Order: sequence, then structure tokens, then C-alpha cells
Amino acid sequence: MALQPLTADELAETQTLFASFMGRSDDDYQTLGRLYAIYRERSPALDSRDDRDDDLRVERFARDMAGGRWRDGVVVRIGVFDDTTLIIDGIHRGIAYLACVEQGISPERLPSLHVER
Repeated sequence: MALQPLTADELAETQTLFASFMGRSDDDYQTLGRLYAIYRERSPALDSRDDRDDDLRVERFARDMAGGRWRDGVVVRIGVFDDTTLIIDGIHRGIAYLACVEQGISPERLPSLHVER
């Protein structure tokens, strides 16, 4: 599979395989942007001892990306199921990337963002 460049806007608009995230559920798959919104809302109340799914790793990922310690590109993997394209891997990395962009860090200063189809 070849890696293809992806913009932060494209990343935010892509559906994930999650319909439920951090205790919030919906009847349909959530976009990565929606998962990031849920993360922003729910993460301040989540104690790391209660983080069974390790959702708080987003903070570590974002610090590493923003601090130049993330050495590789940020890759999310996409799968197609019954004509529906979903992010199936790299969801927490993608949320961290969106967090960095929202904090005002230019994509040029962040690791390259790619999708693997």
C-alpha cells in the first residue's frame, strides 16, 4: 500500500470505525474531528488510572509531535467496507495531530501526515 499525503481538514472530515468513544456513542460512525471534540470535552475529567483504553496517550503523542520528537510521519490507515471509507488505525495519532494544529502549530512544523489505503 502506498502512502498518500493528507491535509488536517481531510483528516478531520474522515469517518472512523468508532461509533462510540470515551463514553459517547452515536448511531453512526464518528469523524475524526468529532472524536477530537469528544476528547477535548472528556479528557480533563479522565484520571490516568481509569483510562483503560489509554485515550490519554493523545497528550503524549501531541507533545512529541509539537516538540519535534516524533521522528516518523503520522500515518493513518483507511479501509473500505461496503463502499464506506473508514479510518481503521491511527485514530489517537490523528487526534493528536488535530490538537497540535488547533494549538496553532503549523503543519510545516509537524510530522508529515499521510493515509495508507
